[in-house]
Amino acid sequence: GNYLLGSDFSYAECISAPWVQWFYVTLPYFRGIDFEEEILSKFDHLSVWMREVCNQPSCVDSKCPEEEMIAACKRYYVSYLSPGASSSL
Repeated sequence: GNYLLGSDFSYAECISAPWVQWFYVTLPYFRGIDFEEEILSKFDHLSVWMREVCNQPSCVDSKCPEEEMIAACKRYYVSYLSPGASSSL
C-alpha cells in the first residue's frame, strides 16, 4: 500500500496530514517554491504518500482553508518576507 504502515490509513497519517497540507500551501506562498515540481518530484515514494494523505476523504473534509493557513503563518511565524516569495505581508 501507499501508506506508512501498508494499505491502511493510520494514526501516522492522521498526525502528518496537517503538516503535509501546510507544505503544499506555505512553500509556494512564502518561498515561491513549487512543492510538487521542485521537491516531491525528486522523491517518488514520498510524493505518492503525500498525495494519498491529501486525497484521503477525512483529510479533505477536515482541511484548513488555505486563506486561514496563510493568515495564521503571517500572524505567528513570519517576521520578514522570504526570498522569492510572490506575495507581501
